[in-house]
Amino acid sequence: MGIPIAGQLEKILPNVHRLCAANPGPMTGPGTNTYIYGNSELAVFDPGPALAEHVSNILAAQDTLSAPITHIFASHTHQDHSPAVAELVEHLPDAKVLGIPAAPGQQFEDHSFKPQIVPHDDQVFELDAGLVRAIYTPGHVSNHLCFFLEEHRFLTTGDHLMNGSTVVIIPPKGSMKDYIESLRKLQNYPIEVMGPGHGDVINNPAEVVEWTIQHRLVREAKVVAALETHAGLTIQNLVPKVYDDVDEALHGIAAMSLHAHLIKLQIEQRADETETGWRLLTTV
Repeated sequence: MGIPIAGQLEKILPNVHRLCAANPGPMTGPGTNTYIYGNSELAVFDPGPALAEHVSNILAAQDTLSAPITHIFASHTHQDHSPAVAELVEHLPDAKVLGIPAAPGQQFEDHSFKPQIVPHDDQVFELDAGLVRAIYTPGHVSNHLCFFLEEHRFLTTGDHLMNGSTVVIIPPKGSMKDYIESLRKLQNYPIEVMGPGHGDVINNPAEVVEWTIQHRLVREAKVVAALETHAGLTIQNLVPKVYDDVDEALHGIAAMSLHAHLIKLQIEQRADETETGWRLLTTV
């Protein structure tokens, strides 16, 4: 398909269109991808940020595609994925809103998101164009969902997977342990194409999922190796050792995912935090 173009409604599969928001940046790539699916009725996946032009473009798709928007799905409640929902429902009062609300007390969350339906794992919704399966995929955040359009074996990934970069895991709401387990979970579905929240479509999903799992495990092994050599290291001390292949300008972001790796090791009783830093636990 190529890199998404902000404001341009692009057909990527029969009955599936992509609309990229004009919010490019280091964390969003070209911008947030909104997917629109349907025939005589339309479902919107990840409406994106509350940008007036993007909301107008989503609403205009009803005329372009000659069908009304009846369902709005959100993968999670970060500011670049769900705030446009509140804007859309002002124009679409009869549309059903689906997703998991933000947990209280969390930063970077969209607390305006008020779903009418909170999908449970593997719940199937029957739309006019086909079945949509909600897959609970915590990891990036605890309230993350992917949506599987069974007609095309097409998965909207939200921020579970991106094209061109790895996902940042930020504790406490983000969990590296959950993230890797959710990636393995996706291997149980017959996915042929992925529509990520940022970047181009992914046409080799099985390879990308496996690569991402192994990439995270290799990074985890570097954490373990560093702690074997230097017990009592802080996260700040560990970052340049574990992310020595990453631009130093990104080390602040990398520290968040590193913390998630350490928490995973702590949950598995392989490492612990002391007053002086992190250390490996002795196995018997």
